Amino acid sequence: MKENGKYRQHDGIAAANIVQGLRSRSWLGRKFTGAVSYSRKHPQEFVLQVLTYALLCLWIYVGSKKVFTYAEFRASMIRQPFADQYGIMLSYILPAVELATGILFIFEGTKRLGFWLTLILMLVFSGYVILALRDTWGNIPCDCILEFPISWKAHLWVNGLITIACIVALLLDRKIKISHQRKLMTKLGS
Repeated sequence: MKENGKYRQHDGIAAANIVQGLRSRSWLGRKFTGAVSYSRKHPQEFVLQVLTYALLCLWIYVGSKKVFTYAEFRASMIRQPFADQYGIMLSYILPAVELATGILFIFEGTKRLGFWLTLILMLVFSGYVILALRDTWGNIPCDCILEFPISWKAHLWVNGLITIACIVALLLDRKIKISHQRKLMTKLGS
């Protein structure tokens, strides 16, 4: 790099790196601006997309963590206050169901089913947590909250928030579909 008066001259490599850096920032800036613009024009669809991606990430994370730490997960399921054969069976079923639920969020046609399945799973998991907190079995089954290191009460709150998010997503999905159908009928009627 040479100084020539008040301007700096760059060799080809340095100039190319600077231009590439500017392009990458402008690409990121364009993507961010596009997302903000989309969220302003279509706020309900944006919220639905955010909830969809959040639940997709949640289920893929939770299911794959159980798969990758299977021995620990299976041991914790066997320590639960029901027969060992149910714990072993659940140690196979739960990761598969959680991963399948996450996969449902990938495709537009199965997204609604993913929200319903998430809602059902959250109600079942919350019911189990409530039973544990009410000392149904004489003590809390174990301290093995594998997914997130939080207390049982906090886990109940998280499940409640996910349940509310699912209900909101289902309502938004229905409202958006009705809106799209009305727009289509209006176009066909004209």
